[in-house]
Amino acid sequence: MVDSHAVPIDVAALASMLGGDKSLVDMILRTFRAEIKADIAALTELSHGNDPEPIRALAHRLKGTCSNAKAMPMSNAAKSLQAAMAAGDMSAAQQLISDLEACRNELEQYLSAQGA
Repeated sequence: MVDSHAVPIDVAALASMLGGDKSLVDMILRTFRAEIKADIAALTELSHGNDPEPIRALAHRLKGTCSNAKAMPMSNAAKSLQAAMAAGDMSAAQQLISDLEACRNELEQYLSAQGA
């Protein structure tokens, strides 16, 4: 489930981690946004199969990517998907991937509102 009270990404923490370099932050955000969009599309495709392992592996990578970018709500959603797939619960895959997409949409709206 998506936490509607959490900020989708802590841009200030990301900027601090990157030494306050705005051009680097902008480049990281552009790359991050493209990667998470592609990863969620891949997860959606994988969810039509019967094998939870590739979903688990991609969710694990997405969890780390989101954590590194300071997008904790999305990282937590990826963690939930990873745990469900580690348990072999394919019935949860589509809803959890929908939760990730909702997080991505919130992140896009937030960054757009911030001018990023």
